[in-house]
Amino acid sequence: MFHPMLKGSYYEMGHKYGTILHKHNFKLPMVHEKRLSLGLECESEVKRFFPEILEEIRGLADACELNYDHLVSFILTIGGEGLKCSVFAVTDSENVFVGRNYDMLYELKDTIESYLTMPDKGYWSLGHTDIFVGREDGVNEKGLTVAVNGIFASQNGILAYIRAAIGFHIVVRYILDKCATVEESVKFLTEIPHYSAMNYLLADANGDMTVVETSPQRTIIRTPGTEGFVVSTNHFIHPDMLHIKICEPPDSRIRYNTIVGMLKNRRGKLDEKLMKSILSDHIGLVCSHREEIKLGTLWSVVVNLNKLRILRAEGHPCRTKYKLDTRLNQVLKMI
Repeated sequence: MFHPMLKGSYYEMGHKYGTILHKHNFKLPMVHEKRLSLGLECESEVKRFFPEILEEIRGLADACELNYDHLVSFILTIGGEGLKCSVFAVTDSENVFVGRNYDMLYELKDTIESYLTMPDKGYWSLGHTDIFVGREDGVNEKGLTVAVNGIFASQNGILAYIRAAIGFHIVVRYILDKCATVEESVKFLTEIPHYSAMNYLLADANGDMTVVETSPQRTIIRTPGTEGFVVSTNHFIHPDMLHIKICEPPDSRIRYNTIVGMLKNRRGKLDEKLMKSILSDHIGLVCSHREEIKLGTLWSVVVNLNKLRILRAEGHPCRTKYKLDTRLNQVLKMI
């Protein structure tokens, strides 16, 4: 896993990362006419809500000597159908913990990154991704965390896009950069058009937590009830979303039920040890090893939102040691 640090204006951050990519001879995949057209339509939607991120993409394009229209179309039309992840948030009224396993194809493990992002006009955050510019999860300086689960909404087995809109990786980036609370994040998620189906788990240091289940057709908020936790995997739970046809991974409900059961039946203090044990579970397939399709857990994260204490295992948590990442706390102390 690479650990880039980006600071400055959005254009400057994009240019800095583009310079790194250019040194490594980065080549943009072919962007066909249909994808180019869709991408430029998506750009118009992104410009309405998050124009700064387009400046970052322009900086990246300039540094890499790439055609901006092709690059922005490639980035904004990335779907989340391959994401097979587990995430949960839990509180005991004293601390709020978030646990997250990111499960994806092993072929991407050499390109995953953990970004420390410090925009001039935005909140600073530590986030993880296998997509440059966007993020799949992260926590910002206000103690707000967001993580996504891919939902494969399909029509006749084909990923269904209803309209040009905003993709999940740009959504996560906006929340990390611009939102301080779950309430602000939910407001954003319920206002924007969504490019594809996705679950967003949100939690903040105040103990607020929710899952926002989204699709191009509608957006629904799922709250934790009285149990003090929320769980999300790769299917919809809210009754109002069950009419949407999806290709559900065979292990999604197993993982979901396992995490719910372990949180309900926990004994003793809520702590990092419990979080690690849930994320390393094999009986319920939470620690993913789907060798038949060469897919598994690429990183695992445990966060204490009240202390901004971030632990990360770069690989399967069952055999990779969690290490403390202090970068966000360190730079905040320097302000």
